Amino acid sequence: MTRARIAVLAGVLALATAVLVPAALACPKGYSYGGLYSPTKASGIAASISMLDTPAVVGGTSHVAGWVGVGGPGLGPHGEDEWLQVGLATFGDSNEGRLYYELAQPGHAPEYVELARGIVPGVKVRVAVLELQFARDAWIVVSPAGISGPFYLPRSHQTWQPIATAESYAETTECNSYAYRFGGLQLAGKDGTWRSMRRAETLQDPGWRLRRHGSSAFSATGV
Repeated sequence: MTRARIAVLAGVLALATAVLVPAALACPKGYSYGGLYSPTKASGIAASISMLDTPAVVGGTSHVAGWVGVGGPGLGPHGEDEWLQVGLATFGDSNEGRLYYELAQPGHAPEYVELARGIVPGVKVRVAVLELQFARDAWIVVSPAGISGPFYLPRSHQTWQPIATAESYAETTECNSYAYRFGGLQLAGKDGTWRSMRRAETLQDPGWRLRRHGSSAFSATGV
């Protein structure tokens, strides 16, 4: 083989290595989501949530989570933040799963409340948020830890389309690792009865892989 052909071959191999083995994989900073939301308004949502693998979170206040909830930033009265969610979360200081709920009421900072910790992959946790039939705009959280609330969420009656989603928050461009499964998705009607969440719209930011498992279950994984 001539020196010229050796030089060309070396250049091709160097280019292939640079393309196939990038120096570092970068992920977007901030919040990103992968999940489903109801195309219609409802009075609550329930699901069985589990971690498919042990999460790996980069950064002290970075986190990943899988939750069901209602409301959101700017969805309260006069464009204020208002939401209620419950699910599993993992933070950068530990890889354990934590059962929690988070409440945001107009005029107040969001409140994170931990209900249990030490949850491991494969354990299914049944959780729900629900508006009380006899108390308009009053919501509760239902979990294996019991019932939390009621919480007053003004102007929330028959206002929101419930969400079931995984969430990642990253302080840097280093990637969090996470995989959640949601099963038995149900929506609550005004009369308090539950029905399967068979119709849903997709919420999928870059960096997420969603896979449906039948009509009322899905998994969300970081790519």
